[in-house]
Amino acid sequence: MAWRPPPREAWVERLNALGRNLGDEGRSLVALDEASVLSAARRTTGLDDFGDDWFRAPLAKLLGALEDEARLTLLGRLFARSEIQRILQNRLRVEAWIRAHPAVLDERIEAPLFVTGLGRSGTTLLHELLMQDPANRVPLLWETFFSVPPPEAAAHASDPRAAAADLEITLMDAAVPAMTGMHENAGDLPTECIFLFAHQLATDMFTGEFHVPSYTLWLHAQDLAPVYAYHRRLLQLLQSRHRGERWVLKAPSHLGQLPTLFRAYPDARVVITHRDPLRVLGSLCNLMAALHWMRSDHVDYDAIVRAMSFGFPFLCERVMKQRDAGEVPADRIVDVLYRDLVREPLATVDALYRRLGRALPAEAEARMRAFLEERRRAPRGAHEYAFETTGLDRHAERAKYAAYLERHGIPAEV
Repeated sequence: MAWRPPPREAWVERLNALGRNLGDEGRSLVALDEASVLSAARRTTGLDDFGDDWFRAPLAKLLGALEDEARLTLLGRLFARSEIQRILQNRLRVEAWIRAHPAVLDERIEAPLFVTGLGRSGTTLLHELLMQDPANRVPLLWETFFSVPPPEAAAHASDPRAAAADLEITLMDAAVPAMTGMHENAGDLPTECIFLFAHQLATDMFTGEFHVPSYTLWLHAQDLAPVYAYHRRLLQLLQSRHRGERWVLKAPSHLGQLPTLFRAYPDARVVITHRDPLRVLGSLCNLMAALHWMRSDHVDYDAIVRAMSFGFPFLCERVMKQRDAGEVPADRIVDVLYRDLVREPLATVDALYRRLGRALPAEAEARMRAFLEERRRAPRGAHEYAFETTGLDRHAERAKYAAYLERHGIPAEV
């Protein structure tokens, strides 16, 4: 089986044809050089202080890779420029707000809970369930897009910035309708920490969206302590006028950064979800290829497969070694099987709360039950994919994960 790109809407093809007709795929229309994106952010906001300069190196790496490797269509360039502008403008506004309100940096981030695991392993479902507990504070997409002024508790659910964020994120669905079945996004939904990491321009978000191998390799070789430091800075800002008892955060990206995470948040607790990596691999390769296809006419699906076929077993083995060697505090990590989560979600969450030393409040359980019922009555679109599309040998791939599968009792799905 070969990977086949999902259909793009007709308007996408017409827009991209404009870039091709210009002979430069839209470079003359949409600039992606460092001077241009920085000056545009300053000009639009009327601000000029980005804070510390750590972000400049990843920004330069990203822009270089977008120009030299991503083979962007005109729509791809528009997506890239829009995202980078929004991030830089938000960062300028964040820094200006903190200068005007320095008490923000006195905010304490206490005992946050992080949900992580291989992508497509149930992290989103678990995060959305935990969001139903009123004591849990989760970042919504709009807060990570438009953080200033910080949200206020009374208006949090009705803030008009949710609609503004929704316009941007749902444009992807308008370009490639199949995306609605692959991953749901909306301005008022809980979101991943990759959108907070983006403020340092060092995030797997860009790896998922664009073919930027040089940026990806550079990023994975860096000490990301400054990224987690800015992550904390944003959480301090967001909770300064709207607190919960604890932050509940989520991103598969945290799985590869557990030592850095625990150094940044020594009192954190981490939940790791576990699912058959072969099922994960087929799903995630299809999702990433579709995201690249949205932005380029040239998708190297085989390169995506090769990267994950190498990276996933390496990551699973590394995390096991870190836990066994005491490089991360094993007593602060809780494991959740995807099978249990989808079969008995409330029992799984109840068991998780008990592992965390808390009881599941009756109100939270009732809200979780209502959420699951609504989810059942209004199911999301189906994500069509197959492991066989990867071209990998099932038995050879499964052998790479023998120790991981046995350790966690993970059932095969492929």
